[in-house]
Amino acid sequence: MGTYRFYHRNKKVFEEVTADSAQEACEKAGWLIGDVWVRERTPVVSDPSSWSGHRGGGWKDITHRGARQY
Repeated sequence: MGTYRFYHRNKKVFEEVTADSAQEACEKAGWLIGDVWVRERTPVVSDPSSWSGHRGGGWKDITHRGARQY
């Protein structure tokens, strides 16, 4: 299960949904995947070589495999 954040381009609203895929999350939200920008939450992982001891965490752009649509 992943957490997905959508921004609906026409409605100008965000929504976060937990699902197995971005498509499933869109269906749960009742939106078409073509109408939204999609981000997936990335996990924080241990990385002893970094000054903080971890890396990652945040939102990865997965809208159409990373392509920007404005």
